[in-house]
Amino acid sequence: MVKLLRGCSRWAVRARAVRAVLLTLASMGSTLLASLCLGPTARAGTLDPLGDFHTDAEAVAYNGYEKAPVRYVPDGVDKKCQAPMFQLVTLPDAMEGQSYLSLQVIDGCAERLPFTLPTEQGSYRATVWMRHGGIAASVVLRYGDGLGLDALSVQMSPTGRATSDGWVELATNDFPVDGAKLSRAYLRVVGYAARAGVDLDGFEVLRHGAYSAQADCKGLGDPACSVEEQCIYNRCILGRAALPVLPADALRDGVVDVLEGQLRVFYGGRRSRSLYLPLALAELSKMRSEETAWGFWSRWAAAVHALHDWHTDTNLGITGFVGARHRLNACFIEGDADLSHGAWPQDPKYADLLVSHAGPDAAGLRAGDRLVAVDGQHPLAWAASLGKVDWGYHVATDPDTYSDFAEALGGPTWSGGALILQYARELTVLRCTPSGACDGAPETIQVTDLGTGGGGNDVACDNRPFYHFDPALSPDPTKHYVFGDFFRGAITGTKPEEAIYGMVWDTLYGGGDPKGWVNGHLHDAIADWKANARGVILDHRAGNGGTLDSATNLTRLVRPPGVVAVTRMPAELGNYAGPGDAAAGLAVFEAYQTVTPYPVGDASWAQGLPVALILHRDGSASDYLPFGMKGAPSVRIFGPHPTSGAFSTYIEFSSWAGLNYQFGSGDTIGADGSSLLGHGVAPDVTLLPRQSDLVAGKDTLFEAALAWVRQELKP
Repeated sequence: MVKLLRGCSRWAVRARAVRAVLLTLASMGSTLLASLCLGPTARAGTLDPLGDFHTDAEAVAYNGYEKAPVRYVPDGVDKKCQAPMFQLVTLPDAMEGQSYLSLQVIDGCAERLPFTLPTEQGSYRATVWMRHGGIAASVVLRYGDGLGLDALSVQMSPTGRATSDGWVELATNDFPVDGAKLSRAYLRVVGYAARAGVDLDGFEVLRHGAYSAQADCKGLGDPACSVEEQCIYNRCILGRAALPVLPADALRDGVVDVLEGQLRVFYGGRRSRSLYLPLALAELSKMRSEETAWGFWSRWAAAVHALHDWHTDTNLGITGFVGARHRLNACFIEGDADLSHGAWPQDPKYADLLVSHAGPDAAGLRAGDRLVAVDGQHPLAWAASLGKVDWGYHVATDPDTYSDFAEALGGPTWSGGALILQYARELTVLRCTPSGACDGAPETIQVTDLGTGGGGNDVACDNRPFYHFDPALSPDPTKHYVFGDFFRGAITGTKPEEAIYGMVWDTLYGGGDPKGWVNGHLHDAIADWKANARGVILDHRAGNGGTLDSATNLTRLVRPPGVVAVTRMPAELGNYAGPGDAAAGLAVFEAYQTVTPYPVGDASWAQGLPVALILHRDGSASDYLPFGMKGAPSVRIFGPHPTSGAFSTYIEFSSWAGLNYQFGSGDTIGADGSSLLGHGVAPDVTLLPRQSDLVAGKDTLFEAALAWVRQELKP
């Protein structure tokens, strides 16, 4: 029997297997499956009265996979990815013709299927049909060297056309091609959510939209870029290329409803829901009236960033293959510019920004130089303003902590920072002379005048101007790479009889394995210090967080056992804002201290051993660590301000076109009934790195920690 089912705007029938174009919006697990119906002019091939798909006669490129396609395997591809990862299947339920591809792409690999385009300038849209699982598909365009054109990756997402026997149409947004300069074009497919393979059929490319050439630009807001472009790395980046298609009018409100429902049900804890959720919901409501893919999804990104949470971000890089043309190989740190306040006053809200350390191509900047403005604003105010444009925007949950912005201003592009290189027109600096004078005239540097990369190491921005162990036991000072490593040893400049030891590390990700990489290091370090140390300095100024077990492990050095908080995460009740007052919080603590506790301490803790903990940019498990140590006997915490206040976990979501995101969920309740989320741990000694110390080659926070440990040495 043949059935007729309504599609987006037409009827479709199929005799062999009932087919119809369906308009759907569904949430499946943690994956948002939003089928987005395009308007009639955006459609590719058609379905005939029998339900067979026919390629559009005006397609400039197509493949019905009636025979095995040609593959493109780039040089240097891993051996496991070199063999074909598909089979040609001949069955009557093919979407187009009699055959289709059954893909089984190996994890970490991609299948690349080349096609050709006209040798002219044009604008196009590509479509393909898939079923049985999911794929991450994109059209990749590469140009010859020296032609001044960047490669482009154009993502694919559902159009809204889906048949009753499982075929789903994917499409790109419009993309420009300079065909005369094009060296290679291919469909790139990465498999995911596939059980027995993903079927692929009916690939088409049609002319659509108006061609626009890639343009150079100078910073955000440059009118050289169109409304669907953004100036990044001094090029107008086509934002829509990285995004899903615009939801059809009939589905747009439904898509927004799903996104809004996720936030209302699962996001945040007491403070963050109160401060930030209304701002995010206001941004989400504006999505309903957006009329372009770039406007719609950019508004969504702005809503995510308005949540102002350390665990909340978007994992989409809209730059694609585009990298920086220039280099600013310097790291900036919040500090006290005590040598230059006469030349440039201190801001009443934000700390001064000082050069912590630098490498080659740093515009001549050296430790102690001061960054006073970016595009005419205080650097931290400028970075904070990027929430509606920077897809990598990252911020502390505590509203008074800005260290994530400071750390991201400079440094290498691959580290997730380099905000100045990405978005700024100019930076203004005050340089210090060799004699230590830092109060000269300010100098403004155009980003386009920065160096282009003359070699040498990139320096990572870890908020540590210097290291204080034997060089053989320290990170390479020309790189400042700590990341997942641990470095420890005796503190240089101390006497052997003082027995003062230290450790530098960034991660607390233990994952529950007591003998794993992190917990194994912590176990060995604690045993060593208990046996041999009279004082310990823990330098955790780039605290990337991790898991609660590793935070617990370190507290076993400094205090007797106890429970200092309980975790209530992720959110278990929709629209739950946490306990309303301290009494309600105490009731939660009492109810869950044996269920989801944050346990600290150990019966064999090192009594009388002074332990200094130095912090700067610390969140998640790196919040829990100082919270568990604070107030313990013989512990002193040093830092410029509170930690990030990220006392929660997060929930991850994935959508089509590589649109992945996560947001913080849940809260932590202290033993006093207080809600901790959004309240960073304040240091016992609040101290900003001083400009005068940096110029003199000194580390303000470390010097203070060392002086305190020396006063408190274990007998």
